[in-house]
Amino acid sequence: MPTKDFDDAEVRLGSRFHRLFGATLVSSIGTGMHAAALPLLALQATRSPLALSAVVMAAETPWVLLSLHAGVVVDRLDRRRVMVWADLARFAVLAGLAALVLTGRVNLVWLVVAAFLLGVGQVFFDIAAQSAIPEFVSRDPRKLATANGRIVAAESNGEDFVGPPAGSALFGVWNFLPFAGNALSFAASGLLILSIKTDAKPERASEAPRESVRSEIVEGVRWLFGNRTLRALATVSCLGNVAATAQFAMLALLAEEVLGLPDFGFGLLLTATAVGATAGGLTAAAAGRRFGPGTVMLVGKTGVGAAILVLGLVANSWVAAAMMAVTGALMTAEKVVVSTLRQQMVPDELLGRVLSSSRLVVMIGGPVGAALGGVLATVFAVQVSYVAAGVFLILVALAFYPLLNNRALASATERSAG
Repeated sequence: MPTKDFDDAEVRLGSRFHRLFGATLVSSIGTGMHAAALPLLALQATRSPLALSAVVMAAETPWVLLSLHAGVVVDRLDRRRVMVWADLARFAVLAGLAALVLTGRVNLVWLVVAAFLLGVGQVFFDIAAQSAIPEFVSRDPRKLATANGRIVAAESNGEDFVGPPAGSALFGVWNFLPFAGNALSFAASGLLILSIKTDAKPERASEAPRESVRSEIVEGVRWLFGNRTLRALATVSCLGNVAATAQFAMLALLAEEVLGLPDFGFGLLLTATAVGATAGGLTAAAAGRRFGPGTVMLVGKTGVGAAILVLGLVANSWVAAAMMAVTGALMTAEKVVVSTLRQQMVPDELLGRVLSSSRLVVMIGGPVGAALGGVLATVFAVQVSYVAAGVFLILVALAFYPLLNNRALASATERSAG
């Protein structure tokens, strides 16, 4: 009986977290809607593949250009207000875009600008939300793991499972609808965040002279690379992103040439990934308590490598769908573990900057993986890129075992707490 009471207490995350969860789910659905609708609108405006890629690149560029600066803003200001302003800005962008669509004045330039501004809003919202979680639920590792798992599940459901099909379907009915609906989703998210009561601290500027933005960015980067465990977490995540991006970049080609799937079947593979990611997010906390964060991370990395390897060796659509679900679940569980460890180890006043620095390191792996996957698929065959990525991930897990096993992580978190 006492065990049950303890278990119930540890998952009571409070109303502030539940409002953050609701806002994340709603805004993630909106993000998924415009992720599907913007390329479709671009194709209506012009059939150029370069135009389509320009829209996609514009949405991703803010992570490279602004993530470090966003970390400074998140550490300087009330994180709740940063999220509210990010949502209001995205609401304004989408309301304007919806008006342009309704009046028939939309063109490629406006689409690229809108995609970029929406990406800027997502950078600030995501970093602020991740940095606010310890404030909302405490730094108890059990509560952090549960909260992170639910947030990741909400993001996966919204951005990958619900949002894209909804955006595509609404676009087919009337191209104005997904952008108007998306604007409303960000308005709802902003109102939910605004309703959260925070224990706001006095402005840090009153305590000591404020350093320059550059100095604060450098402080966050140094903190990340000066901590052996955080450095290892960022590095292993970056290397994992190399393999994951190579896998997803070549997935459409694998589905068509090897699995013989139609376009609809390719969409089902993505859906299988989202289903797996949801399951991984919701079970990551329990798995971490049962097996330890190091085991979840390293076994997860090995399991993802094995699943990608199977994708390169077995030409069966059902097996492929199962492997995509496995990769979604295990990668999400790893993400939850990494987020929880970082939130435990980094001081609150540095959390935004260390988080943004880590995100930037991880993102470097994306273009590298996409390029390597394309080269291997072109020179050899698409299956070779999957075999190589799978073997690479298994080797990464083995190489980082000394730094990221359960004992090493427990020692690192104890030192940080002390």
